Amino acid sequence: MKKFILVIALLFYAGLFSQCNIMGPDQIQVGERQNYTAEISADPTANHYEWIYLDQKMIPQSDLNQNILTVKGSVPGKSVLSLKIKAAGKTFNCKKSVEVIAPLSVSLDINAQKCDIEIEAFKEIRVSNTIVAFEAIAADNSFTYQWTIHYRNGSKKISNDKVGKFDYSNENVIDQVDLDITDKKCTKKISKTYNHNFWYFF
Repeated sequence: MKKFILVIALLFYAGLFSQCNIMGPDQIQVGERQNYTAEISADPTANHYEWIYLDQKMIPQSDLNQNILTVKGSVPGKSVLSLKIKAAGKTFNCKKSVEVIAPLSVSLDINAQKCDIEIEAFKEIRVSNTIVAFEAIAADNSFTYQWTIHYRNGSKKISNDKVGKFDYSNENVIDQVDLDITDKKCTKKISKTYNHNFWYFF
């Protein structure tokens, strides 16, 4: 009888965890902001949230008592986000492991300081499971853009669109992206390299 009660208790305890999920990326970079959302199948009208973080690898950037939490990567390493939700008279607990990685390597052309173009970086946008888009941060329509993608297998692809779109996969990994931004006076080049885990978690 005791064994039966113990099994029921364990199943109930496991059920509490299975009905609560934290949705969001498994990996973020130092300095990067990401959103994590609570998802609970038992009752979508949960009325109390309590996000808990046990170290300084990720720093909260929003209210710890809301459904959505924004965090910023701080120190490389493995971290855990914990969440306690009260709904339907019950308390649900869930956890998510997140790896904080060192920032990607970004370099500017040696002549960039002589150029008045103020764009300093670009971002990756997931279009689908096989397509990624690249867009300059604070892009200006008066500039022309050339994206050069370097794949691990040695091949290259080029796009002259303001937002460059390229295919990628675990078998067709992007190692480096070069962006040439040109106005009437000069050209500014920004390059970004990616570590071997970036696209796996993208």
